[in-house]
Amino acid sequence: MPLEFYFLVIPFCAIPVFLVSLDYLNKSAEFERRKDNVIDFDKFVKRKKEGDAVDSDIANLLDIQKIAA
Repeated sequence: MPLEFYFLVIPFCAIPVFLVSLDYLNKSAEFERRKDNVIDFDKFVKRKKEGDAVDSDIANLLDIQKIAA
């Protein structure tokens, strides 16, 4: 096959695959960023309770059972 054929066919096959892969990676990274922005308050207070004395006192004052979401 002529060399010009390879110069024409390979870029038109490789570039769309590359662009679709980049789009998939971008969307999955955006999904992970959105998922990390959600904070579970119960887990946050329990982790703070294991921290220093001030954090544990605050967590004890915040009774999780009394908090209405």
